Amino acid sequence: MTQNIRYALRTLAKQPAFAAIIIITFALGIGANTAVFSVLNAVLLRPLPFKEPEKIMALAPYDVRLGADNVNDKSTCSYPDSLDWRAQNRVFERVAVYTHRSLTLTDGKEATHIQGGLVSADLFPLLGVQPLLGRVFLPNEDEPGSRVVVLSHGLWQRRFGGDPTIIRKSLTLDGEQFQVVGVMPATFSFPIAAFGPELWTSISILRQSKDGGQSMTEQRGNDFLRCIARLKPGGSANQAQANIDTIAAALRGQYPDSNTNVAVKVLPLVNAMVADAHTALLMLCAMAGCVLLVACVNIASLLLARSLSRQKEISIRAALGAGRWQIVKQLLTESGLLGTLGGLAGLLIAVWGLDSLKTFLPADIPRIDQLSPDLRVLLFTAVVSLSVGTLAGLLPAWRASHPNLAGSLNDAARGSSEGSRGRRTRAALVVLEILLAVVLLATAGLLVSSFLRLQKVRPGFDPTNVMTARLALPEERYGKPPQVADFYTRLLARIAILPGVRDASAAWWIPLSGNEIAFNFEFKSARYPKHSVRSPK
Repeated sequence: MTQNIRYALRTLAKQPAFAAIIIITFALGIGANTAVFSVLNAVLLRPLPFKEPEKIMALAPYDVRLGADNVNDKSTCSYPDSLDWRAQNRVFERVAVYTHRSLTLTDGKEATHIQGGLVSADLFPLLGVQPLLGRVFLPNEDEPGSRVVVLSHGLWQRRFGGDPTIIRKSLTLDGEQFQVVGVMPATFSFPIAAFGPELWTSISILRQSKDGGQSMTEQRGNDFLRCIARLKPGGSANQAQANIDTIAAALRGQYPDSNTNVAVKVLPLVNAMVADAHTALLMLCAMAGCVLLVACVNIASLLLARSLSRQKEISIRAALGAGRWQIVKQLLTESGLLGTLGGLAGLLIAVWGLDSLKTFLPADIPRIDQLSPDLRVLLFTAVVSLSVGTLAGLLPAWRASHPNLAGSLNDAARGSSEGSRGRRTRAALVVLEILLAVVLLATAGLLVSSFLRLQKVRPGFDPTNVMTARLALPEERYGKPPQVADFYTRLLARIAILPGVRDASAAWWIPLSGNEIAFNFEFKSARYPKHSVRSPK
């Protein structure tokens, strides 16, 4: 093998332009696939940074009339339903719920709008994570009246200067005093998203009604929480699904008003997180694979053409006693060496292009901000480089290992080119390469056309010169709808008189923001005395 590599290096050094073309072609194909694999690795293959992540399941409710095909970790449940799942199941070790909430932090400095996570006390033990400082929530801190908070490492460093004495100190969130009980490590974030929470509070703040009525967590059918669970030792997803199906069926009969059409799907958390991104990832894989296949066929055609100039050399080696396997091994060593060099160049292209790739992918794909090459990516690049290099050289090596000694030497002596069989082989490769290129170009053209058409779609309103701002009102001051309405009435009146402002309005979620909310409502008529309808999202 050492002798073959040395000979391959000397042979390629005699034709540097040819070697450079092959290496660049390899680099483009392998670089594209390495970049796409880096995305798959970060989003799907890399284990979640929790204890035994394969045992963490998402419990995703869905409407049985619509089916479970589009279920993901964004499917929400009510707090009473989650309590029933926790109490009645036989396969889960822990069950936890969480949601997000915008909070206003005031601690003597300027008020800061931050993203917070509202979680049940079981969440951190379920994930198997330990705080960097202090502790996580205690079971009794889910009860109404508890005001405790766990800080993210980033917020602790940025807002509090990494103060090691932060534990047991108080800070003000939405006008209420919270006691800091812990700080999480820098590597922890949950829910895993492009913009994760900066702190976590217990769900107790939702269990206290502001007006003396039912709190949000007491309303069965008020679906706003996401639910995850950890399997017991020896438990499986199939067992969990069967158990949850039984519980959901019992709840449908027990609470027909809210649970009539509610079923629950159990799926691994990592699969649920990327359910919405599957189509984009599959499209990326298909296009990158097509690029690599075009490159492989192109290189095979070039190597086959190059073998014409080596017919005399190969025939002489065969005449002197070189076996067929020796010839094949030598030619495969050359193509494998080209593939390796192309893989190294492709790895550089992939690393350079990852930042650009992030800008083209949807920002809400989980863990997209963690794109970075690791050992798995390096192994993938090495395997692809050697495999593609070998496959690209396989046909030329096989063709060259069957020389017609008399014909090749005589043709070479007369300056003749390849025979009819060689021409047919090259023609077939050219046809295959053209077909693959057409498929790739047609796909890219359709994508570009769709993108351009989407840019021209009229959304139903004129977005020109429309500016938006996001507000979060503290509940202790604006806890009732009349107070909120009065605030926005006064705010809009002041905005409307600003220079350059023509109109001002307020909405819960603005159009095409990617957020959604749904309400239940009832209407009465002579034909339908009472009918409950769920508004579209």
